[in-house]
Amino acid sequence: MSTILANAWVEITDPHTNDIFYANPQTGECAWEKPSNSILHQKDPTGEWWELWDDNHQLPYYYHTISGQTEWARPNSGTIIPLTKIQDNEVFSLKRKPKISQTSIDSTMTVSTTSTSRPKTPNSGNTSSNGGNHLFKIMTPKKSIEVAERARKTGISNPIGINYDAAAAMRPTGTYNDLEKKKSDHKIHTRKLSTGEVMTLPVELQQDINKFRIDGFARKYFNTHKKGIFRRKVPVEKMLKFQKDGLKQPLMVLNPNIQKDAIKCFKTIQRIMGDRSKGRNGSSNILESIQWLLDCGILHGELRDEIYVQICKQLNDNPNKESIRKGWELLSVVTVTFPPSKNFEAYLLNFISDNFNVRENQIDVLSKHVHSRLVRICKRGPRGKVLTLGEIERAWEAPFHPSVFGETLDFVMKLQSQSYPNLKLPRILPFLAKSILELNGQASEGIFRVPGDADYVTELKLRIEKNRFDISGITDANVPSSLFKFWLRDLADPLIPSEFYDQCIKNCDDTNLSIEIVKKLPEINRRVVLFVIDFLQIFTKPLITHVTKMNVNNIAMVFAPNFLRCPSDNLAVIFENTKYEQTYVKTLLLNLRSREIESDLEYIVNDDL
Repeated sequence: MSTILANAWVEITDPHTNDIFYANPQTGECAWEKPSNSILHQKDPTGEWWELWDDNHQLPYYYHTISGQTEWARPNSGTIIPLTKIQDNEVFSLKRKPKISQTSIDSTMTVSTTSTSRPKTPNSGNTSSNGGNHLFKIMTPKKSIEVAERARKTGISNPIGINYDAAAAMRPTGTYNDLEKKKSDHKIHTRKLSTGEVMTLPVELQQDINKFRIDGFARKYFNTHKKGIFRRKVPVEKMLKFQKDGLKQPLMVLNPNIQKDAIKCFKTIQRIMGDRSKGRNGSSNILESIQWLLDCGILHGELRDEIYVQICKQLNDNPNKESIRKGWELLSVVTVTFPPSKNFEAYLLNFISDNFNVRENQIDVLSKHVHSRLVRICKRGPRGKVLTLGEIERAWEAPFHPSVFGETLDFVMKLQSQSYPNLKLPRILPFLAKSILELNGQASEGIFRVPGDADYVTELKLRIEKNRFDISGITDANVPSSLFKFWLRDLADPLIPSEFYDQCIKNCDDTNLSIEIVKKLPEINRRVVLFVIDFLQIFTKPLITHVTKMNVNNIAMVFAPNFLRCPSDNLAVIFENTKYEQTYVKTLLLNLRSREIESDLEYIVNDDL
């Protein structure tokens, strides 16, 4: 993160009027012209964060100059400019009269002046705009910390009634009378969840609100270029609907050097969905076309929203049922590769959830699968490299052929229950453990630390997903050991559930309490923990560590992230807790006796090792 130089001046642009003036964050001084002999901080072309102060909560908050986003938490990247000294209490005269600034998306600058004197900065005081003074003020976020915290803890509260007037105002189609007719039919709607039955809005009204959200995003980001996102003024309704022809320019404002790629992305999407022929230079292989599309999204972050919006556009009012299905199957692949931006995330989730009840062509199954993958990729971030053709094919089929990777332990056990009803562990665990030993992993230097060949790891993963549990052609123990770690790390939920995390950290070096925590885990989690620890204890024996150079400390360090996941988003907390996570796993490796807790656990341990 860049920092402001001592006594450096910064250029401030009113987000609505585009008036430019200069300020010194250190002293609070302001001026229309850049002061002579001053150091001017170079402006970040990607936008900057303004650090401002909220008097109500006595906390700083942050405003982004490009996106208009406001955050309570200090951003982890980007340029931060502290403007607290000139936010509310700095009054100064101006050489010339500026325009009056109106409210922008997330902040308000209030300016009024008639003075022609030189800029001056008083020592203190919150002076109103009079006598030729200029008051620079930015309003705080509308949502308070208490509200945000309550929402995070309890979720959305129960509805207290339906405001038909407000709904009519939001309704993108229809009239107020349409909603008036619904008043007489109003009844309490409920929905069954795993936590019980909860009240919900009527389905039609919820669909109207969701559509309003999508349209609202479009109007905010796809309007005229003057507002900074969409290049030309096109009706939202037309822009978000299926079209047979190609695009003449990207849907969103992009850097000139990738605009041609964006247009080609749309042609590729049309070709994948069956709405365009391959053309003279197009690939006849659909998987290769998808791979090219994914590569664009991985290499160019700006193209990710563009790709998502283009797919959604082609799914909206598409007359071809087969094309719609292929579009959802394409989303199944894209959502395991890269996420949309935070700005588009909520709207995309709403768009997808609107199709949960569309049974025609199995769109309900496809949309629910896409939704779960999107939630996950938004948390974990984009892949580092493009999927192989085999991985693309697997992701395309995944909605109807579930995988043992990236799911919950309960789901994996349910998936294998029909074929292996008596197996009390996920089948993949003993298979990979045995494979590591068969390939002499106990004599492989750096086992569990040295990664296996990526192509072989991918190949073995695809074999398992196709129910082929064999290692023919694989000779390196690092291949199954890499997949062993990946499977644990890729579980949808932490191996040790989050509700036990704090106990593990607090009692990491207490043998008895650490083991008691394991005993309290849900049955399948407990059995997996016992199996993995029992297997890893093979590699902590002195004769083996002498060869592998992987002692108990090394193994604990490598596997701690596979057992525990810090629930905090604070990097300082995450880094601080790392040592305690490793200590907890080390305590288990040294002291846990799995056979004493689960006598019927399947073992692969050779006692002669």
